[in-house]
Amino acid sequence: MIPPHAGGYEGTVQPGSPVPSLGVYAKKKGWPRGEQEHAAIIRYQVDTAVGKVVKTLRSMGVEDNTLIVFSSDNGPHDEGKHSYKFFDSAGPLKGYKRSLYEGGIRVPMIMKWPGKIKSKSKTKEPVAFWDMLPTLAKAGGSTDLPSTIDGVDVSPVFSGKSLKKRPLYWEFCTNKKWGHAIRVGNMKLVSLALNKPYELYNVVSDPGEKKNLAKKKPNIVKHLAKLAKAEHKDHPMWPKKNCHTS
Repeated sequence: MIPPHAGGYEGTVQPGSPVPSLGVYAKKKGWPRGEQEHAAIIRYQVDTAVGKVVKTLRSMGVEDNTLIVFSSDNGPHDEGKHSYKFFDSAGPLKGYKRSLYEGGIRVPMIMKWPGKIKSKSKTKEPVAFWDMLPTLAKAGGSTDLPSTIDGVDVSPVFSGKSLKKRPLYWEFCTNKKWGHAIRVGNMKLVSLALNKPYELYNVVSDPGEKKNLAKKKPNIVKHLAKLAKAEHKDHPMWPKKNCHTS
């Protein structure tokens, strides 16, 4: 499936395109054209495509033996003709796509696996996309995985169990500087320049990252900063002097 993507669909709703018309959203008064297109591509391309996948699995008789994972690779974007504020897409979270704050990196993940995952069950256990390789491998019966991968098998959460506390690390170019963030348990450290100044948040009690606790909890800042430094690896393909956001 081709997801709705900034620059990939704005102004392209026409015959022959993935979304041939605005459908019901053409009648939405007060909606800018870009927002009509955004809603249309989600409904008529993403929702419809997911339905086709499920229907196909059902027709093949393998729906109950298939793990379906649906998620996004980043938070809502704010580009082209679409504003993430129009639908309040980030909700209470701070930031959006290309941000190290929760609005840029925290997204819902829906998993369906009849008999393995209880219907309508929920978990707030934080997982990451790099966990999908070991999780899907385990689901498929494989245990032959490299020892160097960062992800872990998250299937214990299917039965309501918790995962071992571990660092979750992100790195991105923000405002023409490499920044990074690291979360361990409830606490998350953010630096927009790979070093000081640091911001510290309890993203469980404060998911909107409004209360910077860095000055109140210097020992936690020091500990997480040390972990973040260990997670970072310089690489010639991503030089610090050539930071961009494309």
